[in-house]
Order: sequence, then C-alpha cells, then structure tokens
Amino acid sequence: MKFINFQILLIVLLIIIAGSCKKGSIETNYNPNLLVANNQVIAERAYSQVFNIFFMVVNDSVLKAEGSDTVFGAHCTFTDTPNIQYVIDYLPYYTMCPDGKIRKGVITVNLDKDFFETGAIATLTFSGYTIDHLWLKGDNMISNTGLTMSMQPTYMHEVPSATLTLLDSLSSQSFHWSSEKMFIHMEGIGTPADFKDDVFEITGTASGSATNGAAYSATIGEALSDYFNCRWIRTGITNLSTPGLDVKTGYIDYIGEDSCTNQVIYYFNGNPFYDEFIFH
Repeated sequence: MKFINFQILLIVLLIIIAGSCKKGSIETNYNPNLLVANNQVIAERAYSQVFNIFFMVVNDSVLKAEGSDTVFGAHCTFTDTPNIQYVIDYLPYYTMCPDGKIRKGVITVNLDKDFFETGAIATLTFSGYTIDHLWLKGDNMISNTGLTMSMQPTYMHEVPSATLTLLDSLSSQSFHWSSEKMFIHMEGIGTPADFKDDVFEITGTASGSATNGAAYSATIGEALSDYFNCRWIRTGITNLSTPGLDVKTGYIDYIGEDSCTNQVIYYFNGNPFYDEFIFH
C-alpha cells in the first residue's frame, strides 16, 4: 500500500513539473508590436519631412518674386493666377537632397489664399513621390491655425488616408496611415531665410494598419521635436495601442536628446527594443 501511494505521489509530482515546464517555455512574441512601431516611426518621419519641405518652399522669397527657384534639391515654381500654386519637382530622376535622402517625384500644392494668413489651407498632392525606398500616396492638408498665447505660429497637418509602400529589389510591402498633428514653431521664427535654426514641436494622434495587418492607434505623449537641421525626429514619446495583438500597449521613445540620431527605443511590457534606421 505504501508503495502504491508512493507511485501515485510520484506521478502527481511529475505532472506538476511537466505543467510548470510547459508554462515556463511560453515566450511573448513581440515581433508584431515591433513591426507596428517601426511602421509608425517611418510614417511619422516621412510626413514630418513633407511638412518641412513645404514650409521651406512657401517661405522662399526668391521663388515668390521670380516664379522659380531650387529649394532643398527640388526645382520649384510658383504661380498666383488664377490660383496660388507651388510645384515641388524632384524631376524624373532620383535627387540627392541636403539631408542625405534621395527623392523623386512631384508634390503639387494648391492654396486658397496666402499661406501666412490665418485660416489658409494648403492641399498637397503627390505624383510618384518617393523618399529613398519609400513611396508615399495620399493627399494631405496643411493649414495656418494662428498663434498660441505665447505668439508662436501653429499649423495643422492632416493626413486623411495615406498608403506607404516600402520598396526593394525583390518585393514591396504597404501599410496604411492617417494622422492629425499640430506643429508649433518654437525656434527660428526671427530668421525666415535660415532654416537651420528652425524647431517645431509636434503633438497629435495617428492610426493605421501595419504591413502585418495589425490595426493600431498612436498618441503623442511627449511632444516630438522636429529640428530642420536633423534628418530624423530628435526627441519625444509616442504611445501605441494595439488591441488586436497579445501585447496591447507600448511606446516609442525618440532618444536624440543631445544629438541628431537615427536610433529609437520601443518599450513593450517594460522591455526595451532598439531600432536603428538607415534610410527613414
């Protein structure tokens, strides 16, 4: 009887140990969340650069006076009759721009009035517009929303529905993105002809579906810093919500506090994941 009881006890212990080992062997798969974060960073940077280029173009006094000028590597034209229009043309060839990125295609800007009048709305249309290995499709709007209480100019950048396609020699992958962002002109206001000292703070929200099909939303928790003299967003935090994935939340930390860096950190379940962007 004692032997039988010992056998039963041994079997129970083996079952418990086996169950514990099986439970301990299950690891969280963060790859779907990391892909979402990666796509969000790419879209955020790409459309922030669109805003930057647009802002430089509409501030170019030579372009307005003479009707054409080269701005940030693009051949630009300006007309104000019958309507105000800017054409930002990177020609049919790939163009190396001052930020080290290669662009191609055309951005056409139509305005209802001079952009520096409060309430002005600019509609931006892309035609074959690519940045390095990224193809952007989807109209977007930039509007002049006036001044803050501290007399800082503010602009709203709306992207109702964009498709971003990552291109390489073998395949292409697309993801979808929409956003509504406020750009506040923090530094460089007094030097309109010199953009190297311009700094904007970005706040707002975004949503989309990543290349893996995962739906997500993003909210800027700590304002992003957009330095015109840096090809990447310098600082800030974006909170992510991924309700359809095993890990429901996380955030993106742009870590270039003291320098212009292409590195970011993603946090999920308190675990840090580093990413470094060569192109985007």
